[in-house]
Amino acid sequence: MAPRTTYVLRGGWLKTRLLAAAALVLAGFGLQPLSAVAQTVSTPEPTAAAQAAPTSAAAKPLTVDSTIGDLLDNPPTHAVLQRQVPAIASSPQISQARGMSLRAIAPFAPTVLTKERLQAIDEELARTPGAVTNGATRSASAPDLVDTMAALTLRTVPLWPGRAPGALGDKPQDIPTLTIVAPDGAVSFGTAVIVAPGGGYLSLATGHEGREVADWFAAHGVTAFVLRYRLTPFGYHHPTQLRDAQRAIRWVRAHAQDYGVDPHRIGMIGFSAGGHLTAMAETLFDAGDPKAADPVDRVGSRPDFAILGYPVIQIDDPMQRLTAIASGKPSSDVLRQLSPALNVTAQTPPTFIFQTTTDEVVDPRNATLFYGALRAANVPAELHIFAQGRHGLGLAMTEPALSVWPSLLQTWLGAIGMIGPTVAAH
Repeated sequence: MAPRTTYVLRGGWLKTRLLAAAALVLAGFGLQPLSAVAQTVSTPEPTAAAQAAPTSAAAKPLTVDSTIGDLLDNPPTHAVLQRQVPAIASSPQISQARGMSLRAIAPFAPTVLTKERLQAIDEELARTPGAVTNGATRSASAPDLVDTMAALTLRTVPLWPGRAPGALGDKPQDIPTLTIVAPDGAVSFGTAVIVAPGGGYLSLATGHEGREVADWFAAHGVTAFVLRYRLTPFGYHHPTQLRDAQRAIRWVRAHAQDYGVDPHRIGMIGFSAGGHLTAMAETLFDAGDPKAADPVDRVGSRPDFAILGYPVIQIDDPMQRLTAIASGKPSSDVLRQLSPALNVTAQTPPTFIFQTTTDEVVDPRNATLFYGALRAANVPAELHIFAQGRHGLGLAMTEPALSVWPSLLQTWLGAIGMIGPTVAAH
């Protein structure tokens, strides 16, 4: 069985599980931060009505001192919350506080859960038929919160259920994978992106060109899948990397429903050699084999959009020679496959390109060459070349002159209908 790997980040801000849950709720509301709140949270004393409630398994009235989970799971009371506090009832983060009561989170949402609003909710609940618990309900004084570490744990899946085609062993370097970074409760636009880190096909820059990029996309409502493709030092040459990339696109498309993704809004981003791989994937694709035994192989491998960061396009570029990706002396057909600019057609998806003039590893003419091929084929394309900047900057968030490029990318993604207010949120 192929391994399942998870990566866990440790957060020092998790003072208490309760405090973390409240923080997540407030993040969704856009309300007051917790800086003015004590480091620990205690559950307020219940109302007299709640104290007098029977302890048997009989149905009991639901109030603002009941758990949020009980209020949400009961359709009549859920409707009351939708009318009284829609910002809270509709928040994706509210499920993180299912074990707390409305009164308990009121100090963190003082402009929404005022004393008067809590009283109005209680009065409407008292008038609402069916606003009662069942015998299995739990008290808000002992909250059963969801695991607050869940959002900090990533899931990694192999691209193939068994050995990958052409695998030379069963070690991690022989198993191409996808690591999933989802919006996780934030607004999702139903768009996905495969992230291909660079590294000259010799290694993978999975930090600044992988996880950081995936986090940025997740924060902007896009589910990201970081691709670990096979590398030349371990005996893997073309077309193995291209097959890994094509399989990644097919895998996400075949599992789109599992992740709330539209199968027609799946893109790919790559940096440096990962940009070369992305450019190959967007120019060498197929519609899938409807007769394939593997359901993943039945869907197409064409990305719906592509993003290239300082990409290698000329395989024989003297500054960044990638001919080692080909085994032995490559034939003319193989060299053409490895030269994305020669394979652009009208079916190539819309493409965004980011490059710097002073890149010491990849000549900026790689970017202009591919942009020219895109425009010649009437493919929608956007190119940004900045005056200064070294190679391998990723999102360049610490570079004042370059950190604007993710904002330009965000605008472009909105313009092509992948994110933004005009896209139906999932």
